[in-house]
Amino acid sequence: MFLPFFSKSLKKEIIPVINVKTKQKFEERLHQLSKFSGLFQIDVADGKFTSWKNWNEPQELKTIKGIRDKFELHLMVKNPEIVVPLWLETRPKRIIIHQEVLRNFEAVYKMCQRARVELALALNPSTSIDSIRDYLKQINFVVFLSVAPGPSGQKFQWYVLDKIKELRKKHPQLNIEVDGGVNEETFSEVLKAGANYLAIGSAIFESKNPKEKISAFQKMLYENKENR
Repeated sequence: MFLPFFSKSLKKEIIPVINVKTKQKFEERLHQLSKFSGLFQIDVADGKFTSWKNWNEPQELKTIKGIRDKFELHLMVKNPEIVVPLWLETRPKRIIIHQEVLRNFEAVYKMCQRARVELALALNPSTSIDSIRDYLKQINFVVFLSVAPGPSGQKFQWYVLDKIKELRKKHPQLNIEVDGGVNEETFSEVLKAGANYLAIGSAIFESKNPKEKISAFQKMLYENKENR
């Protein structure tokens, strides 16, 4: 069995993903996370970088109480350098930017540094790991998309596991997140490949009881630790 080459000190997290069309639906899913103590993810899809457009209003998000520093933003947007300042005002813990559209890394990096917000670079399934090689010492983690950027509920692209294994072997101390298609079938394989952050959307929120589903995934995470 393949054992990932990463430090046991790396924290492993389940990250519920909210990717919805309306503010009302966002607040419904936020309520379902009321007992969840970890970070959750808010997907931002602009309909330009992606074919899917969801609810993404930073000014409205700022008015929602109790979430400051408790979420990460996955910005699936065409011009991240322009919109990052607006989203930083919502006070995320982390921001994820796509390598495919990033034109000025230093500008975004300095914005996040000033705001004391963690920064990650995300890679679409077909994007080469080499494209982020020069930034690995500055970013806090890497996000591998195992589906096309856009709506929740897409099918997991298994070949992404090889890319995770490659990056983990080269960088044992790096935080690696996987986003897209993570469910009961893919969960263990993603962990074995070397990811320590697991972003999960439809497998949680399209279930009959999202709270119980989160607990089930957390139990799987604990059992995986025990078997290492």
